[in-house]
Amino acid sequence: MQTEIEVRADDWLINAGLVGFLNIVGKENVRIDGQTIYFTADLLEDFETKYFNFFIKEYKETLSWSKIVSYKDTMERFRAEDFASFDEEALDNLNKYVKDVVKFYLKKANYIKVFSLIDSKADVNKWLENLNTINLTKKQKWEDVKADIIEKVKQNYTQLDAIIDFCASDKGLQYLAAKNLIYSVINKGWSGISFLLKQTKIMDPYLDYKTSFVDPIIEYLDTDLSKAKYNCFSCNQPIKNLKLDLSFMNEVGFDTARKTAHVWDFNNDVATCPICRLIYSCVPAGFTYVYGEGMFINDSYGVDELHRVNERMRNSILRFNKDGINSTNTYRALVESITMEHENNRRYELADIQLVRYENEHYRFNLLSKKMLDIVNDSRGILKSLIRCGYKEGNLNINLYKEVIQHLMNNENLFTLIHKLIYYKQTNVNGLYYNMGHVSGILDINTKFLKEMEVMTNISQKQLWFVQNCGAEFKEGYVTKKSENKISGITYKLLNSLKVNDKDGFMDTLLNSYSYLAKPIPNVFMNVFTNDEAFKSVGYAFMLGVGGEKTKKEDGGNTDEK
Repeated sequence: MQTEIEVRADDWLINAGLVGFLNIVGKENVRIDGQTIYFTADLLEDFETKYFNFFIKEYKETLSWSKIVSYKDTMERFRAEDFASFDEEALDNLNKYVKDVVKFYLKKANYIKVFSLIDSKADVNKWLENLNTINLTKKQKWEDVKADIIEKVKQNYTQLDAIIDFCASDKGLQYLAAKNLIYSVINKGWSGISFLLKQTKIMDPYLDYKTSFVDPIIEYLDTDLSKAKYNCFSCNQPIKNLKLDLSFMNEVGFDTARKTAHVWDFNNDVATCPICRLIYSCVPAGFTYVYGEGMFINDSYGVDELHRVNERMRNSILRFNKDGINSTNTYRALVESITMEHENNRRYELADIQLVRYENEHYRFNLLSKKMLDIVNDSRGILKSLIRCGYKEGNLNINLYKEVIQHLMNNENLFTLIHKLIYYKQTNVNGLYYNMGHVSGILDINTKFLKEMEVMTNISQKQLWFVQNCGAEFKEGYVTKKSENKISGITYKLLNSLKVNDKDGFMDTLLNSYSYLAKPIPNVFMNVFTNDEAFKSVGYAFMLGVGGEKTKKEDGGNTDEK
């Protein structure tokens, strides 16, 4: 009987690798006992194929390979009807496909390197040379030249048949998808060795991975380590030398030869055994990536729970992506996975959960406290209404759902965001895709946050809704007096006072404004002097009433107002 290999959960990096390893080999093929997994060396047979197959299965629809082969359905549709509905728009789409997809991707050096591994006899370059865009001159009319155009399209289709069949073959998928994944997903976790080493001499990425990560384990297991002088930095198992370091891990490792000051007394002891090195190579399979942004929930209660919560998040992202892939989906999936765990009576109250995000080529860490999880769970309806809401800031598109979740994860209140959203609405900035009802929902979330943080306990949600209603009546009063032109000036002064925390200035403006209406100020405004949070909550609730809808919408407002 073979000796079982043991790998134990530890920090977030090894845990992400463990989840990735289980995703690759299948959780049913290992033995899990609490914080530890056990498996035999037999499981590593053909591991390099399993490794890439996991990524291909998960990200297949997002790959350039998919863009190339998916056009086959369009070709067959036009052939079936003998090009009866083929028009100028179809020709334009064909030209874009030829130029921006086929020639753009298949002329990349990384793809060219594996053509011989797919089919050594195939002459892809010749197919590409015979494939050209078909353009009309300014003087030509579609009806006059359609027959000639169709003949040229048929010639292009012949070349595309060969190209698509080449790419869609088993080996085409195996190698082209692997090359795509190496530079779109795997390199987010590690780089600088194996197939990600620029100077690598092995053209086959599968063989390169096997040589770098799998073969050293087999050799390690057959080595007598009784006289080994060193220990693995991660699992403490004996190792013969310090050659296998962590320098290949992005944002974590360092060059031990050049940066000796990173270790105690300039003597490097950061080295791993081949087993841990393989686990670290699985980190990209443990994270879930969308548009270069990754997320991992480090729920370290046990390996089973660790795998389950991340698998649920990944499945949620894949489901959301059917409606269109975007970076907001990672946050939607996060909320869904942790709230589902919340409903399953998990013991979140016993420990905070670490969330690891990979954004802009850096890792960012947050602790998801029980309070934050409660807020998210209680605000699911409001959050759902914010999914398609946002605004433009320069060339950036800001999503409100993502912004709110990020603020909560960082334990930050939402006053700055609320102020910005109200100000943009009042000044009629272009590119706004939300209404005051959505901002009201964000204020509700912020109120829950402040109460959970115990910094604002004297103002209730109902009082804020009442203040918002007072703001609407205030606006109606000015409209009745035919003085609505004064509202913008009053709004400007009140917003400025809120921004700089000027309670006196805010109340002065409010007193003057209510005096003009010959109405008393509602008693709830006396609460603004208790603390800064109460002042801003009451103030922004009033501004929402002045600038938006009179009644509060449970779902955050009408989604069709922009």
